[in-house]
Amino acid sequence: MKRQVLVLARALALVLRRQTDVPPDGVAIHYSRTIRPMFWVMLAVNPVDIVMVEVVVKSAPVRIALLVLEILGALWFLALVATLYKYPHSVGRDGLRVRYLSFFDQRIPLASIDSVRQTSRSLKARGGVSVPEDGVLAVGISQATNLSIALREPRLVDLGRKGTVEITQLDLWADDPRAAVAAIRDQLPASV
Repeated sequence: MKRQVLVLARALALVLRRQTDVPPDGVAIHYSRTIRPMFWVMLAVNPVDIVMVEVVVKSAPVRIALLVLEILGALWFLALVATLYKYPHSVGRDGLRVRYLSFFDQRIPLASIDSVRQTSRSLKARGGVSVPEDGVLAVGISQATNLSIALREPRLVDLGRKGTVEITQLDLWADDPRAAVAAIRDQLPASV
């Protein structure tokens, strides 16, 4: 939980500094274009909750407590929205960094990548990080992925509460899959 709060706070700090968490030699691979509008709508609804509490709740101490909770909730959600913009996937000399909001952050060394290709895949889960099926870890958006990265050998990935799993392939979503494939291939060692 502490790590999550720090990651969210850092996203807000990146907004204030007008920076994105991508290495200086790296290329950002954005993944959130399709879900951003939904997040902004959810954030815009927050003031309605505040007004409803003011109208419905008569007790001043309860209204104040609920107002504080609403403000903290709005700040937390604003930080979550910031992660959509400030924590993209990225590729650079240090490898491929795959992210999902503030919940998942995995680095794959370039030497571990066997191939990368554009391919569409539908997922059973709504989005986010799925537990691997047949060694394939999917980091999808809106029940889909559009990039597939085959690994040279199995790799252990920590999924937090879901445990550590072994993967041989990583499927993910990129807003511009052609550019993402090109960016990853440009960074791969010549022998790949």
